[in-house]
Order: sequence, then structure tokens, then C-alpha cells
Amino acid sequence: MKVIVLALVGFSVACICAAEKEKPAAAAEPATVRATSQEVILDMVFRTKKGKPVRDIRPEEIHVYEDGAEQKLASFRLVQGSQNAEAPPETAMPAGAIGIDPMREIRLVTLVFEGLDQDSKRFFHEATKDLLALAPETNLYYSLFAIDRKLYCLQPFTQDHAALMRSIERAAMWNSYLQYSSQSAQVREQLAHILAPNGVGLDMPSVQGGPQTGPSAAQVGDMISFRLAKLQYDLLQVTERADRELDAFATLNVLRGLVRQIGTLPGRKVILYFNPWFNVPDDIKERYQDLISVANRGNVTFYTVDTKGLLTWSQNSAGVGMMSDANNASRRLAQSGGTGDTGADQILSADTGLSALRSNSMLWLKDLAQSTGGSLVGETNDLKAPLRLALDEIRTYYEATYVPSVTTWDGKFRKLAVKIDRPDVQVRTRSGYYALPSLTGGQQLASYELPLLNALNAPKLVSDVPFHAAAQRFSDRGPKVEYMVSVEAPLRGLTFDQHADKNSASVNTGILAVIKDQRGEIVEKFSKDFAVQVALDKVESYKQGNMVQTFHTELAPGDYMLEAAVMDRKGLKTGVLKSALHVPQPSNKLSVSNVVIVRRADALKNNDILDAFYYDGGKIVPALTDTLKGGPGSVLSFYFAVYRDTAVQGNPTLTMGFYKEGQYLGSADAPLPPPQKDGRIPYIASLPGDKFVPGSYEIHVGVTQGQEKAEEKVAFRIE
Repeated sequence: MKVIVLALVGFSVACICAAEKEKPAAAAEPATVRATSQEVILDMVFRTKKGKPVRDIRPEEIHVYEDGAEQKLASFRLVQGSQNAEAPPETAMPAGAIGIDPMREIRLVTLVFEGLDQDSKRFFHEATKDLLALAPETNLYYSLFAIDRKLYCLQPFTQDHAALMRSIERAAMWNSYLQYSSQSAQVREQLAHILAPNGVGLDMPSVQGGPQTGPSAAQVGDMISFRLAKLQYDLLQVTERADRELDAFATLNVLRGLVRQIGTLPGRKVILYFNPWFNVPDDIKERYQDLISVANRGNVTFYTVDTKGLLTWSQNSAGVGMMSDANNASRRLAQSGGTGDTGADQILSADTGLSALRSNSMLWLKDLAQSTGGSLVGETNDLKAPLRLALDEIRTYYEATYVPSVTTWDGKFRKLAVKIDRPDVQVRTRSGYYALPSLTGGQQLASYELPLLNALNAPKLVSDVPFHAAAQRFSDRGPKVEYMVSVEAPLRGLTFDQHADKNSASVNTGILAVIKDQRGEIVEKFSKDFAVQVALDKVESYKQGNMVQTFHTELAPGDYMLEAAVMDRKGLKTGVLKSALHVPQPSNKLSVSNVVIVRRADALKNNDILDAFYYDGGKIVPALTDTLKGGPGSVLSFYFAVYRDTAVQGNPTLTMGFYKEGQYLGSADAPLPPPQKDGRIPYIASLPGDKFVPGSYEIHVGVTQGQEKAEEKVAFRIE
């Protein structure tokens, strides 16, 4: 702690210099539903009863029903991928088809492995060799990811089979996440260079051409490379912020992030997931169902692989039936919306599922695959036949679109049925979809978020729940600018419902914050369910605190709106706030983040740095109010981060100036520590509150490096 004494104000400054941590049988035919504000897109595969593909289906033979009502199809077409390995990329596009998205012609196969021992890695290596031998065509792209409590990108999407195999062979020699992390960091740097070769983000390359020739192969290649690089870069950014909790929870988090990003692209997407011990504890089953929902709406199909190979599982046949019965009962209950008769199998589905889980851990792999239209590859050492089926299904399928007769996106399950006027042909498709509006970037809404979204979209803003919301800028390096979105609500403004036992009470609150672009589209969404039970004699003291939630994001330059809603479910009341947000251009010059008022700093041991509020040994909890308490014994703390210009010699210096009611009080210089590996210099200034009399103040934080200067300020009141 260093003390600097001024003529008018005495204060102490404590700096945080955080060392960087690393950021954090026959296969079932896949068919997926994705909902938009205009139409439903339904993918289907047709086969004879003997399993032979059928490719001559006519639109008039198909009848699609939603909740029992037949829908009028807007389109119905056969989508076929190229299987000609020698054909150049432009031959897949008809001449003059400038308006066609070339991305619809590609197919993505994502290889993901987790929890593999050396024998399983050899199994994985041979499986990939078989897969590549079966798929020589040019429009198939492969990527490689590893999961070890977070997602590591070991090979970005490529058509180079040799490069993919080299990445797999390197991974086979690694024994821990440290090697995965190093390789993933290198890949991320490569992707960042594609998106921002000079440190500033580029626009997506355009695809143009003459009326007869269409776009050139080089244009199409550049555009595909850019979009794939952007997808994977954004994916790594999203998954680095995944919660570091239990292994199963972390696995579902990163799989959801992977699915959400891949689902933003059109066409067919397959994830080959290799994990011999995948399972879902009962207390996070909702997270698992959410993963399946996001995959179904994003047209992402899982094919799961049990790398243990051929074993004897006959003793677990009872478990297989139990899990199937439990999941079927659970889904029937969800699809009915909780109405109608409830059978004993539905009532006991949870217990049945838990018993099945204890019987055979492989059942979760099977359920994940079948729930998303894929299949389990297990109990075999010969993968060629099941992989050939998977590739056939990603290459060729039917796509139907229609505008639903019911256009209210109310979050309820909508049951689908497809019938064909051929008795010898079977169709495989999803059983339905949840009526949730789609957002940009592949984001999806959970059912509990819909009332909050409705409050944001209401013509009149309500303010029955008092709270604050803010987006605070941090790093401006790279193609996007880093922000921390915070929501803070005083607990005294929320309802604590006393329980029947008269010994406890609970508060139940929902939070939703969205960032909208100039078109009004949601580009980022953050939410949290806040449910706490406290002892009745502790309620009053608990009400003196605040509910604070923070979220990390990165935004492209431009103008946005930050909209937030807090719902008090016990008190049946809601509050809404909206504010404008301008995101500046990224820069490599000297800069300083917004200055954040600190509510407290929580000490943490052995934590990884997950976002801008974390540092080595702790995390900042912001205070969004601008009214602070002074007086003897109080301490005022402020947090910011400095980003130096790496092209300028020397470290930045810090000057803090103080103003009261617009009048200059004084200033002081303070040294800054060397930057961390990521270039950030996090800093806390702690000021004794007894030096501040009631009134309005501003603190100006200025940094200087060579001839460059940067300044930020924070305004507050002292009571």
C-alpha cells in the first residue's frame, strides 16, 4: 500500500498486477426445426422400410402438421452436397447465382473429444482416418476440438486432411489441458489475424460477379475462410467465459457454446463427439435439455462415439429400456405443457432415469445422439458403416419451409408430424420445437426469459422494481471492444415470501439484459435466475445488500441500445431500463478503460482470469450507484485498466485529478506496474472517505506514455 498526500485530499492507492492465466444398428436420420420470426424450416430424410434412401419425393405427397393443423408449405426441395472431389468450388454454383449464399453449399463436421485415455486416443485416430477415407469431396470442412473443463480449438475448419491428422497425432501425445491450451491460443492468434491483420476488424469479403460468370473461386474461398474464422474466433471468446464449475456442468456449457456458434451457419452440421464416460447429473438436467433444444433449432446433429469399442453390454439391457422409457415419459409431459392426464411413468420418470443412469453410463451418449437426430456409435470396433450413414445424411436431405398458422412465440412446445402419401416410405423428422424467437448470432431464448423480453418490448416502460444497469468499456484491442455488462438491484426493493414453516423466506427474481443494434435486433443477451432462501431472522439484514450480476461481451464498433429488465416473481412486479451505448473503433494506441466504482473486492484463491473484473487473487464487484457514503472509517474504491501502446517505448504513468462542484482540488502522480502478458494493467485506487465532505465530485484518471495521452473520468456524490 502506497500513501500519497495531497494538500486537499489524502488517499491511498493499491495496484493490482494480475499474472495472466490461460483463458479462460441403423442410424436415425437427422431432421431439425429452426424457428425464425417469419417461418419454420424443417429438415427431413426419407427411406424405404429397408433403409434405402428415397430421393424422388414430390411436394404434393408431403403433409406437415403443427399441433394437429396442416400447414401450407412455402417451399420443398432436395438439398444435395457435392461428392466430386475433383470439381473446383465454383462448379457447385450455377452461373449467375450471385444472390445464392455459397455457405449453404458447404458441410461442417466437427470432431470433439473428451476424457480419452491412450487406448481411446488410438481408437479416435483410426476412426478419423476411416472418416476421411469415406469423404473426399471438396465441400466438407473439418475442425478439431478438445474439452477439458473448457473448449480448446486444436484445428480450425479445414479441407486439408493431412493437417487435420497431424493435429490429431499431436493431441494423442498430450496428457493434460496445458498442451490443449497452448495449441488453442496459437489457433486463436491465427484467427484474430485473419479478422484483424492490422489490429482493426475487417468487413466480411464481398461476393460479386458478372451476370453470366457468377463469383470467382477466389472470392468464394475468401468469404468462406473469413466467415469460418469469425465463427471460431467468436466461439473461443464465448466458451472462455463458461463457468468453471463441476465437470458435467462445464461440459454442457462448452458444448452449448459450440452448438450455438456452429448453428449460425446454414446447411448441415454434424458433431462427432468422442467421450466414453459422458453423463448428466440430475440437478443439471435442464441445462442438458437446453443443449438439445439449441442443437435442434440450429440444425446441429450429434453422433456420439463410445471409444471403449466392442464390449459386452447385455447385462445392461434393462438399463437401456429404463432410460428410453424415462426420456419418452419426460418428453410427453413437456410436450403436453403439463396439461391432460399424467401417467405413472411420467410421475416416476425422474426416478426411472436415475436408476437407468446407474445401470449404464453409455445411455447418456445414446440419448444425446437420438435427441438431435443422430445415433450412438458403440459396441463395435468397425466404424466405417455408421460413419458412412452419417456422411450420407449430412450430404443429402429435404428441406421444407412454411409460415406457421400461430405466430405467437410463447415458449410452448409445438408438436410436428409429417405424413407422406406412399405406404412403403418412412420419414424421420423432429417431434416439434419450442416456440421461442430466434436472435442474431444463433442465440436462443429460454422459456423463463420470455416474460422479461415482453416487458422490454412493451410500449410503456415499467419501473416497479428499482435497479441499475450499465455497460462499461475495457479492452479496445482486437477486432471488437470488450465490455462488462452489470445489473444491480437493491434487495430491499424485492419481495421476500415467508414460507409456511415460518422459519424461512425466499426471494425469486429474473434478470434479462440485451444489447440491440440500430436495426433493433438483439446481438447479445444475458440472463440469470436469482432464487435464494434465507432464515426468517436474517431477512432484514439480507435486505441491506444488493443483487449484482455481471456479464462479459465483445462488441463491434457502432451504436447500440442496452435494455435490461428485472422481474420480482414473488411480488409480481417488474422494472425496465434502457440506455444508449456507443462502441468506439478498436485501437492499438494508449487507452484507459471506464472507471468503475467498486462495491467490494472478493478474494479468490487459484482462480483463472475469466473477464475484466477478475484479477490474480480476487474479483471486483461493481457498484452502479453514483451516490456514496463518506465520513470516518469509510473507504471509496475505484477500478480501471490501462492498455499501453506496444509500439511506444516505456511504461505509462498515472495522474489522478480531483474536482468538487467543478472546482479543481488537486492531483497526484502514481507509478504503474509493468503490464501483464495480455497487456492489461488492472488498478484499484482506494481513498479514505473522511476526506470527502458531502457534495458532487469527479475523479479524472489520466495516463501518459511518450507523447500519447488518454483520460477517463468518473462522477459521484457523497452523502
